[in-house]
Amino acid sequence: MGVSASKETEAVAFEGKRSSTLTGHKDAIKCIAFSPDKKLLASGSADGEIIVWDLKSLRPRYRIQKHDGDVTGVSFSPDSSTLLSSGRDKRVVLSDGKTGETLQKARGHHGPIMHCAFSPDDNRLYATASEDKTVGLWQIREGKMEKKELKRHSDVVFQVCFSPDRIVLASCSNDRRILLWNRTSGKIVGKMRDGLSRVLTCQFSSDGSLIAAVLDGQRVRIWSSITMTVVNVLEGHHTQPIMCCAYASDGATLVTGSGDSTYALWNTREASPAPLYHSKAHDSCVQCVTFSPDGRTLATASDDQQIHLWT
Repeated sequence: MGVSASKETEAVAFEGKRSSTLTGHKDAIKCIAFSPDKKLLASGSADGEIIVWDLKSLRPRYRIQKHDGDVTGVSFSPDSSTLLSSGRDKRVVLSDGKTGETLQKARGHHGPIMHCAFSPDDNRLYATASEDKTVGLWQIREGKMEKKELKRHSDVVFQVCFSPDRIVLASCSNDRRILLWNRTSGKIVGKMRDGLSRVLTCQFSSDGSLIAAVLDGQRVRIWSSITMTVVNVLEGHHTQPIMCCAYASDGATLVTGSGDSTYALWNTREASPAPLYHSKAHDSCVQCVTFSPDGRTLATASDDQQIHLWT
């Protein structure tokens, strides 16, 4: 089955065929990330292990144990040379992207770190989200990790993401809000609020005009990052809570993963859309989804300890 959103949005071609399965984790997989050069995929699991996979051989390039307990985030620097990871052990670690050797590490927050993300244009800038209600904006200066603490959320911060225009950092929280921060000044430049539900994840579209947010239950809301209003709602097809979402490079196609073991593809530019594609992905909850930088490959990962690559 092919996917095509519209000529205007030029959605990525996607056939929904599973091309490969990566096995090797011994516990539930909590996070995955492609390297910008499309050569590697990093995955982190509940037992603290990170595996970096060579996408040509589809075998582990290396395995590293950097955290005690859940690895909550993995992210590559824009030049793919550095791997950032975060954990519920409150630590953030920078490792050599090619070898896994530890470059720097720090106890990043007073509470467990829930997520981390590199800036898309700066190998020295990254952000973290924490259970301690704060966002960390980190800068590597003269070999040291310096953190600016952003305090405006009133509850657990679940996720952070940088805008494609490299100006804004978004954070979402158990306080039902998405906050937009100027990444240079650390000041709030926008606020979005859901009246009923905590906001579990947030993702910018590739042009930065939309923000997709997973809410408690089986809904995703699409906000305009310009008007700060809801412009679309995706719901009615997953039978268990949605756990994760990710935009493709076309700026229209969004993938969602669910506790019902399925993933779905949506055109977020269509009003009240039905899924373009909806399929069983794993034997257990789909914890994380992400597209490759060129949008040609979708990776899904699950509590079943497997990663599937789809084309």
